[in-house]
Amino acid sequence: MKRSLLRLIAASSVVIAMVAGHASSRPRYGGTVRVLLHDRVNSLDPLSDEEHTVARDRIAGLIFETLTQMDSLGQPHPRLAASWKADPAKRSWQFNLRLAQFHDGSSVTAQDVVASWAKINTGWKVSALDKQTVSVETPAPVYHLPEMLALPKFAVVRRNPDNTIVGTGPYKINDWHPGERVTLVANEDYWGGRSFPDSIEVHLAFSMREQLLDRQLGFYTAAEVGVDQARPLEQNNQNVAYSRPSDLLVILFLQPDSGAGRPGRKPVDPRIREALSHSVNRAAISNFILQKKAVPANGLLPQWLTGYEFLFPGAMDLERAKELRAEAASLVIVPPITLAYDFADPVSKLVAERIAVDAREAGVVVQPYGESHITALPARGGANADAVLLRIPLQSLEPSVALSATLDDLALNDGQLLPLNAPRPEDLFEIERKTLHNFRVVPIAHLSQALWLSNSAHNWQQQPNGTWLLDQLWVEGAR
Repeated sequence: MKRSLLRLIAASSVVIAMVAGHASSRPRYGGTVRVLLHDRVNSLDPLSDEEHTVARDRIAGLIFETLTQMDSLGQPHPRLAASWKADPAKRSWQFNLRLAQFHDGSSVTAQDVVASWAKINTGWKVSALDKQTVSVETPAPVYHLPEMLALPKFAVVRRNPDNTIVGTGPYKINDWHPGERVTLVANEDYWGGRSFPDSIEVHLAFSMREQLLDRQLGFYTAAEVGVDQARPLEQNNQNVAYSRPSDLLVILFLQPDSGAGRPGRKPVDPRIREALSHSVNRAAISNFILQKKAVPANGLLPQWLTGYEFLFPGAMDLERAKELRAEAASLVIVPPITLAYDFADPVSKLVAERIAVDAREAGVVVQPYGESHITALPARGGANADAVLLRIPLQSLEPSVALSATLDDLALNDGQLLPLNAPRPEDLFEIERKTLHNFRVVPIAHLSQALWLSNSAHNWQQQPNGTWLLDQLWVEGAR
């Protein structure tokens, strides 16, 4: 069933490319693609210590490459690895590299892959069998290793002693102003052939205001937009493309003893966490605040990807919430819950405030407040909060890889990659159930990504989870 659904979704994703190319003639070389991204990016290294964001993945994916890549059906295809094989137990894998070059002209070798992955805590033994063959040995079976290696963090990056980084991708860095903008130029020696545009300019930390909708966007090719900004664009007959409801909007309760510098704070009582979950009106949040560009979330992964999310309870139950609150109050003092959200995101603010209103009906006091650099890692944003409201991207169209990446983004993996050892949907369901049973994680909604596209953009393709595929992109007016 999942494969059939993904085929339908893949077909719909092609429509995005068709819409963007309605005035198309033939692809042309040249021109500059200018893109506006919401998030601030301070490092282009896929393994930097800064918070993982979709913006960084999108930029880094043009500069650096993984061994494999995913199609819209969730199937892996060759990228830097021309082929691969595994033993029957799925514990020993070999990846044969294609002939490719870094942007500095040096050849990519198996030892470069080993060095690039050295910072990743997987528990795997990664070695170079020869110049072009990478060996990966795992302590337990990993059924979807090629799919896993398509994640951005497994990109092959050469890190030089002077702190510069070099990739192999279709574009290379020409000008980089951390947190503000980056200019990329086409890699003339790219193994896959030169890209059509001469350059891509990405402007960061952009906040679209309504007065810009039809006045100043003509200079740009594409822009990330929030669901609150999409409707005015559509009313102005602008082209807005949506992914499937993929990003997870979720409340994560933080652990006081995690080294986050939260002295004197006690964990929120599990009964209060459960009461909060029962009090949330997910349908109202999805339909009104998120303007029907989201669906209520009962689990970590969306229903269209797994087929089992409907099995998790998620309906609003105020009576049960009140009972749990009363039970907790009879035994302990119930202080207010401080809920941190990204102050730069007006939608997160509205959702957090609605959660507080719903919780009040059950007698639970939630105090939302805005904070910068919100992340699941309690040592960073949200360190002074009891919980954080997070938006977690769906990083893969393969369910076990997607679940592993989501747990990693929520800092709940503890260095384990258990979902990768789970070959059946029933196994993944059980991992999700155990993750959700104590209500430390409270899913709220699965949210679509929205993208404004200029009429000058052609063949801009977007996968069901919002991942951009720009290998066939070209722009009108190029030479």
